Amino acid sequence: MANHPIRITASDTTTGDLTMDDNGNTFVDPGDTVTWLIGRNSGVIAFTGFLVKTGSTNVFDACDPVSVGNSSNWQGTINPSIAKGTVEDYSILWTDTSGGNHTYDPKISVNT
Repeated sequence: MANHPIRITASDTTTGDLTMDDNGNTFVDPGDTVTWLIGRNSGVIAFTGFLVKTGSTNVFDACDPVSVGNSSNWQGTINPSIAKGTVEDYSILWTDTSGGNHTYDPKISVNT
């Protein structure tokens, strides 16, 4: 089982887009962990939540992802029983340095 860190390096407050070092699609295996890391000077001060998009399958264990301690980073564990080839479309709810709220829609893809 591996950890997949996703680094947020920039943001666009007009579109809500985040620049992620995985280009917005992380490839995982069942039981893996995903950790979202907010980069310095990315324009993001916090994530406020994660939502599974309507019609998509939640690839995470129940109650994941969650905030990691006192940091602004979040982490989730891929359900060890998830079917290979499953793709989750999800939304990251995030706040910019001016206090504006935004939504970005990346993917998590379970390897086949």
